Amino acid sequence: MSTFPGYIPELPGIAIDRFDRTNRDRANVFFLSHCHLDHMFGLAQNQPLPGTLYVSPHSAVIVGLRYPNQTVYKTPIRERLTLSVTPPTGEDRYELCVRTIPAEHCPGSVMFYFETKTIRLLYTGDFRLSAESVAVIEQDKIRPTIIYLDTTFLAKEYTYFPTRQESMSRIISICTQWLNADRRNIVALWLPAMYGSEELLCQLYSHLRQRIHVYSAQRETYQHFETLHDVFTDDADGARIHACNGKTLQGEMVCRKKEETARFVLTIRPSARRWRYLQRDQPFWMESNKHLWFVCYSSHASSAELIEFIRQLQPEARDIRFSVVEDEIDRLRKEEYLSALLSPAEDRIVDEAADSKVEDVITLPYNDFGAGASSKQCKTRDRIQFDSEEEDDDGNLTPPYKMAKRC
Repeated sequence: MSTFPGYIPELPGIAIDRFDRTNRDRANVFFLSHCHLDHMFGLAQNQPLPGTLYVSPHSAVIVGLRYPNQTVYKTPIRERLTLSVTPPTGEDRYELCVRTIPAEHCPGSVMFYFETKTIRLLYTGDFRLSAESVAVIEQDKIRPTIIYLDTTFLAKEYTYFPTRQESMSRIISICTQWLNADRRNIVALWLPAMYGSEELLCQLYSHLRQRIHVYSAQRETYQHFETLHDVFTDDADGARIHACNGKTLQGEMVCRKKEETARFVLTIRPSARRWRYLQRDQPFWMESNKHLWFVCYSSHASSAELIEFIRQLQPEARDIRFSVVEDEIDRLRKEEYLSALLSPAEDRIVDEAADSKVEDVITLPYNDFGAGASSKQCKTRDRIQFDSEEEDDDGNLTPPYKMAKRC
């Protein structure tokens, strides 16, 4: 879950991904990276922001449906937009150049690249880039000196994730085998968020030619996107794939009128947080029991991907600020871990033999990771876990029961 406060000291008068009273009072230009709830805090139907909200064209549709009174500007992807910002807190007016970059976290998600006469700053929001989007950053000469970074999985536990295509192919395979085994079998997808898994659902439909049942709030939004018209259905009884998150304690589907026994329902949970210390040569899927499968699926970058992303932007990018931290201990751990990984090999001082006890690292003096670099020793024997809006901790292995929305 994002812990970014919404305000950037170097850019007075703007607010990003947090729209509470504090930011409404000190900003009149607003930006939304994507439509997940932890980035939309403070938006209200009857209380529009005191200024325009800049979003991607895809997000503009969702925002328009939820907040019809809000003034929205559809920001074209990759195009340069110049704004005149007059901060309500009294600072001088200044010119702000903005570009959006695909973030590939969910449909419509973008990064914001801000430039003034003195500042070059990249706000990533939540992201996991493909090779194509990494190439876009190079082509567009994105060269920030400051990065607000999605650090959801900046930890040694999450060095590797399979690509989303690999994960989707595995889920399709599991679904295919289950549905072919018995004509009465159905699949319940235990998705990590209301929005964001559309590519997975589209690929399931494309490969299996089975329309997917979703609840009414999703359908009302999806009907505004032409590419999704054929993918979803409101026929709960006829659908064999469900993304409506509705099961009873006995494992039966809430949305189906006729009674279904639990033995016909297979639940698949795409998730990332439970896959700690996954290695490239290991299976990224697991059958918890006969009717529950877990598949590693991440829409956030792994720590290895984060490091590669930062290295591409160096040497200019030296001020890295974290957008996801649980507390000060978590911040310090992430600072030291990132610093160690970015250090030249000859400068690293890591006692791998004692890794399970105490990890000693030297922080590079030219890297400023949020609260400031530190060269103190930090004990990392405790594993900190934290949940997010779109990535729940599913360690209890229990699917969500009686969570069916209005179908």
